Amino acid sequence: MASIMIFAGTTEGRKIAEFLRGHAPKVYVLTATEYGKEQVEDGENIHVLAGRLDVEGMRELAYGCQAELVIDATHPFAMEVTKNIQKMCQEESISYMRVLREGSVKDGNAVWVKNIREAADYLKDKEGNVLITTGSKELAPYMEIPDYQSRCFLRVLSTKEAVQKAVENGFEGKHLIAMQGPFSQEMNEQLLRHVQAKYMVTKESGRSGGYEEKLRAAKKAGAVAVVIGRPLEKGVTLDEAFQILAEKYGFRRPRHITLVGVGPGDESLLTKAAQRAMKSADVLIGAKRMLQAAEGIAAERYEEYRADKIEEFLRINSRYRQIVILLSGDVSFYSGAAKLKETLKEYEMSVIPGISSISCMAARIGKGVEHTPLLSIHGRNCNYVDYLREYGRIFLLVSSGKEIETVLRRLCRYGYGSASVYVGSRLSYPKENLISGTAKRLSEKEKIWDGLSVMYVEIPEILVEEAPQETEDGDFIRGKIPMTKSGIRSVVLAKMNPQKDAVIYDVGAGTGSVSIALAKKSIDGMVFAIEKKIEGIALIHKNKRHFHVSNIQAVHGEAPEALEQLPAPDLAFVGGSSGNLTSILEAIWSKNPEAKIVVSSITLNTLAECTEYIKRHPKLGADIMQIQVSQGKKVGRYQMMTGQNPIYIVTFERRKEKKEQGREGEKRE
Repeated sequence: MASIMIFAGTTEGRKIAEFLRGHAPKVYVLTATEYGKEQVEDGENIHVLAGRLDVEGMRELAYGCQAELVIDATHPFAMEVTKNIQKMCQEESISYMRVLREGSVKDGNAVWVKNIREAADYLKDKEGNVLITTGSKELAPYMEIPDYQSRCFLRVLSTKEAVQKAVENGFEGKHLIAMQGPFSQEMNEQLLRHVQAKYMVTKESGRSGGYEEKLRAAKKAGAVAVVIGRPLEKGVTLDEAFQILAEKYGFRRPRHITLVGVGPGDESLLTKAAQRAMKSADVLIGAKRMLQAAEGIAAERYEEYRADKIEEFLRINSRYRQIVILLSGDVSFYSGAAKLKETLKEYEMSVIPGISSISCMAARIGKGVEHTPLLSIHGRNCNYVDYLREYGRIFLLVSSGKEIETVLRRLCRYGYGSASVYVGSRLSYPKENLISGTAKRLSEKEKIWDGLSVMYVEIPEILVEEAPQETEDGDFIRGKIPMTKSGIRSVVLAKMNPQKDAVIYDVGAGTGSVSIALAKKSIDGMVFAIEKKIEGIALIHKNKRHFHVSNIQAVHGEAPEALEQLPAPDLAFVGGSSGNLTSILEAIWSKNPEAKIVVSSITLNTLAECTEYIKRHPKLGADIMQIQVSQGKKVGRYQMMTGQNPIYIVTFERRKEKKEQGREGEKRE
C-alpha cells in the first residue's frame, strides 16, 4: 500500500502528522534526532523514525515504504536537507510538497543579515556581550569575533551532540547554555539580562520557532537583535497543506479548540454561541463548576483547569477533534485563557466570550463600568488602593474570604473606612449573596465571606476633594529627617519619567516625599524606599497612609547592602548615599545594567564623586544640572526671596554611541 513520508523536526511537521493520524494511508515521520522523535506520538497509522539521511538513504526508505507523497516540513534554514529531498523526489518521480513556516512582521529596529558569516562580521567591531541562539551547526564564524570566549554566550539544545560540538568550538562553562525550548519572552529577557547581552543573534524562524518572543525580549532588555533572514522558497502554507491533504484523502480538518466563557455560572446566562460550540464538541474540559454549566450536553468530559494537564490529556487522546475548554466569566478578563493560548498554541483555536461577573455585579448594584478600573487580586498582586485614590471607585475580583477581609482592613488603614463597599458572592446562583456597607462597618462584621466574589468600592466625593497633594511641602508629616523639597522633586520626577509599571529604588528616602511622587506615577509598579534611620522609616509609613499610597515598601538599612534582596529596578533615585555612592551605583547596575539613575547632591563632595565616576566610564551617558530655588517670604508689607541651597542633579543613563547607531542604521537600510 502506498504511504506518505513526512520530513519533520518542526512544529509544522508534528501538526501534519497529527492531522493525518487515523485518516490516511501509512505515514512515516522522519526526524533528525531522537528528541524530535519523542515529540510525535507513534501509533495508529503513524510510524516515527529518527536519524539523518543522505539522498541514497532517503531513496531506499521511499522505495521500502512505497511512498506516493513526500512532505518536506523541515526547518526553513535546513536548506541542504531540502535540496536532498527535492533531488530524491525528482529522480524517483514522487510527488513533493514543501510546507512553509508562517512568517513574522519584520522588525525595523533589528539588524538584518543574510547568514551567520555576515552576523559574525557585523559583531567583530562591536563592544559588549553577545547571546547566540542560532544553534550548534555553524559556529566557526563566531570564533572570529575578538574575545569571543569571554564575550559570547551560546544557547543550544540540551543534547549530547549539540553540547559536544559547542565545547569543541570553545564555548563552555557559563558561556554555554544547554536548554530545550520553546522559550517565553520572559525567559529570553531574563537570560539576556543575566549574561548582560548588548546583542542577540537569532534566525527569522517564524512564530512557531519562538522568533517573536526573542525580538520582544531583546527590545525589553535593551539588546540589539541581529536577525538572519530566512531564504526565499516556494511552497504551501500549513493551512493550505491541510486543505490539500483533506481533499486527497477525504477526512476532517485538524483538531480545533474553542475556549468558551460560561458566564457567572447560571446556565441561563450562557450565550447561544457558547451552547452551539458545546453541543458540537467531542470533549468538554474544565473545572467541576464549569462542567456543571453543560449538563444535558452529550459529550465526553474531562475535569481539569490546569493548562499543562490539559495539554498532556490532548496529546494522549488524539481521537478528540473538536475540543471545548470551559472557563468562568468572560475569557478576556483575568481569565486562564492567556495561559491556555500559550500552552496550546500548536492547535487551531477560537474564543467565545461570556458574560463577566463584573457585568453581572454592576447590573445587581445599579452601577456603570465606564471610567471605573476593573481589577483582580485573584492569584495576582494589584495596587487597588492606589487606583481607588486616582479614580474614586473600583471593581475588584477576589478569590477567597480572607482576601475580602484583607481588602477591608487595608481600606481602613489608608483612611478609606467611610468608603461604600458592595460584596457579591455566588452571582447568578440560587444562593447568590449581596452585602453592602462602609469598609469600617464590614471590617468589624464577624462573617465568613465566600470565595470567588466581586467587590465594588467607592469613596465619598469629599475624600477625593480633600485628599492631600504631594506637591505641597506642608502636606507632609515631618520630623527631624531631611526632606527633598517640592521644586527639586518636580525636576527629579521629570528626569526619571517613570513608566506605569516601573520598579523603583529611592535610596536615602528620608520622609518619603520623592517615594510618594514616584509611586503615584507608577500606579502598577512598586517603589522601594531605602532609609537607614528608624525615624525615617516611621515617617515613610505615616506619609504612605496620609497620601493613600500603598505601592511603597519601606526598607530599613543602608545601601548598598539593603539592596541585595530587592528585585531589579528600572529606575533609581539616590537622595542620600552616606559616602557609598560608587558602590550603590555598581549594586544597582549589577541588578539591571540598563537602569536609569538620578542622583541629587547638596555637597560638592558627592558631585565630585559623580564627576570622577563619569571620567572612569566615558561611555556612560550622564547629564549634570544645578538648581537654585528661592522661596518668597513676606516681610512687613514687602515680599523677599529667601534662597535655598543649590542642588546638583546628575542623571546616569546608558546610551549608544551615535557612530554605532549610524552604522546600525546603514546596515538596516
